Amino acid sequence: MADQSVNRRLAAILGADMVGYSRLMEADEAATIARQKAYRADLIDPTIAEHHGRIVKLMGDGMLVEFASVVDAVICAVSIQRSMVEREADVPEDRRIRYRVGVNLGDIVIEGDDILGDGVNIAARLQELAAPGGICVSSKVYEEVKRKIDISFVDGGVPALKNIKEPITVYHVGGSDTRRTARLQDPPKRSGTAGQRPTVAIDALKVIGSSETASELAEGLIEDIRDGLGHHTAVAVIAGGNSTDNADFVLRGSVRATGSRLRFSFGLLEGANRHQVWSERYDRTLDDVFELQDEIARNVVSTIRVRVKAQIFERLAGTENNELAVPEPLDKAAGHFVRGYGNNAEAEAALRLAVEQAPENSMAKGMLGFCLHRQGEFSAGALPEEMHAEIMALAQEAAALAPESYFARLISGLAHYDLTGDFEAALSDARTALESNPGFTQAQAMEGIARIHLGSVEEGLDLLGGAIDANKADPHRFRHYREQAIGFYVAGRLDRAVEVCGYLVAQTLELERNRLVLAVLLQLAGETEKARAQRATLGELGTVRPTRIGDKEAAERFESAIGQLGDTVETR
Repeated sequence: MADQSVNRRLAAILGADMVGYSRLMEADEAATIARQKAYRADLIDPTIAEHHGRIVKLMGDGMLVEFASVVDAVICAVSIQRSMVEREADVPEDRRIRYRVGVNLGDIVIEGDDILGDGVNIAARLQELAAPGGICVSSKVYEEVKRKIDISFVDGGVPALKNIKEPITVYHVGGSDTRRTARLQDPPKRSGTAGQRPTVAIDALKVIGSSETASELAEGLIEDIRDGLGHHTAVAVIAGGNSTDNADFVLRGSVRATGSRLRFSFGLLEGANRHQVWSERYDRTLDDVFELQDEIARNVVSTIRVRVKAQIFERLAGTENNELAVPEPLDKAAGHFVRGYGNNAEAEAALRLAVEQAPENSMAKGMLGFCLHRQGEFSAGALPEEMHAEIMALAQEAAALAPESYFARLISGLAHYDLTGDFEAALSDARTALESNPGFTQAQAMEGIARIHLGSVEEGLDLLGGAIDANKADPHRFRHYREQAIGFYVAGRLDRAVEVCGYLVAQTLELERNRLVLAVLLQLAGETEKARAQRATLGELGTVRPTRIGDKEAAERFESAIGQLGDTVETR
């Protein structure tokens, strides 16, 4: 637990550095220093002051700035970048001063006039991701400012950030002279027609080196990725090569082998300009070829599915719901899901329209059931009777309309295990979903959760952990983390349960259901004061929503701990 003597506060942190500083200094040191000082004196520093920022420190070619308001931080960054474009317009391209800017919202540690901590480190990594003249922000920043300022954003995916364990979705901000300018300033177009699936072309993996095993693995991996994507109804897979010219998205990658060590690199490109919307690197050791191939293919397929949905959302975000036709409202809702819980009401509005337009559409009903279930995560209290009933009805109707649909089976399984505690039915739903789509990681997670509560705890934890690791942007991940914490509790690993749930709560303060689970786990761990402090943040709940646990003894201890916190559990 954090040292309570440390001085902390929540702040918006802006990190900036000059692009090509060493090159500019080598070309003309005196002129570069003079121009940099001039811009600081009459543009950068006054703009920061105007937006109530505090320059914490200067680092040669860069700076670190703290703001009390994240809106002020983003507006300040945009203002500086736009002004720099104007002032450098007549300077030759290779002599222009341009900055990369990263903005994060997070907890910081105060040491005198300096600031430290993860919030600062993440801002520095975001700065490194920004294009020259561009601005990159974290998802926390995006969620706070998107409705408050008239600036466009492009989803930058969930890149690996050096020395940052937590997966973070990033966004690139428009209004500056970057390679993304046309993309950001022009409204994203709606390609295709309603009902037409986006196309994904899969190029052959480039093999670096002369390893025969790597070449065979690359061929098998591409086959598995094509097959895996082919099971998903959200995309259409086409061959690579020359056909990529007509594809909405292209997956490219490489594999490098050194002895038994392998490095896989992938990038997903979108649009005619083929700008990158996702990239990932996997470092592995060659042990079991087939297990390795299955793991990488599953991870890539799962992530592509989410990233494609996020990009489709960009084309639909500015379109009013009444202008959409099925499946466009589904695509729009899926985009809201990927971004987090903040826009759940907007997702619900789009999905109710979809159900109205197509009452026999299984996907529309299943997604609406999932959306209502997500809404229930905001409270630790019992689900309203009408919401409970509607979720159950939608799940049953979705499965009845399309009994073999892997998504309908997922939602049916979710209702069975979380609303009624029927883990046998949830396991059956998960297995049916995986028969239709073996690479569907959400169904793998469902199977893991069911097996945990049917007595195969370690096997279930392995399945659930693999599903969590497969896709850092999975919209189901916060529920999966909670179930993982409960699984560790059932396994007798209470310290690990508290650790996982504590991490989860730190990422999703608005999801009160998770905070109650953390309070209970702390109570079970003998941390009574911390448990009661966590519970106090939730206010009056009346009765609380039950946490489904298959092990009878573990369930009784869990409910007893809830009672010790002064709450009763809903009996339904």
